[in-house]
Amino acid sequence: MKQFIAIAMHWMPLAVAIVGVFSFMYLGLQQSYRINLNDPQVELVENLQHALLFGKQPQELVMRTDRFDASESLSPFVAVYDESGNPLEWSATIHGEPPRPPEGVFQYAKQKGEHRVSWQPTADTRIALVIRPVALESGWFVAAGRNMREVEERERILGYVMGTGMFFTLFVTFVLEFAGDWVRRFSLG
Repeated sequence: MKQFIAIAMHWMPLAVAIVGVFSFMYLGLQQSYRINLNDPQVELVENLQHALLFGKQPQELVMRTDRFDASESLSPFVAVYDESGNPLEWSATIHGEPPRPPEGVFQYAKQKGEHRVSWQPTADTRIALVIRPVALESGWFVAAGRNMREVEERERILGYVMGTGMFFTLFVTFVLEFAGDWVRRFSLG
């Protein structure tokens, strides 16, 4: 038992390094997945914002004819809101209703100029949402969002792969540490 504890203590710094490396690799890849999920929304919000600033009206910019359910589709959607966060125009619904982010999302966007947030409007739907205020007396906000389902599945798979790789690496390095100790003892003795 003493020998096992000695081997484990000798292996422990390597184990900490392995856990650290795998954890940071997972975190970096997961954040890359999540941040890249916002790219289409950022472009859509910028385009809507500029069009409104140059005199277009919300009903001219948002296609109503092809509304889809954002809880089922992976397509990005856009919406224009009034100064109180009430939807004026929207290209998608969530379970038949226009997307209605919480009031705090609009307040933060107004204060900071933009808000990128993971929003969960229903128990089974998470949306990567980008909201910006439009610098007009109207007080409008423009938003674009998209269902996170596919990226969340990728994150789940990434977690499984990284976790499996980490535990396999820990196991193999411990076995090698144990074998190395055995070889050292018998070659010296």
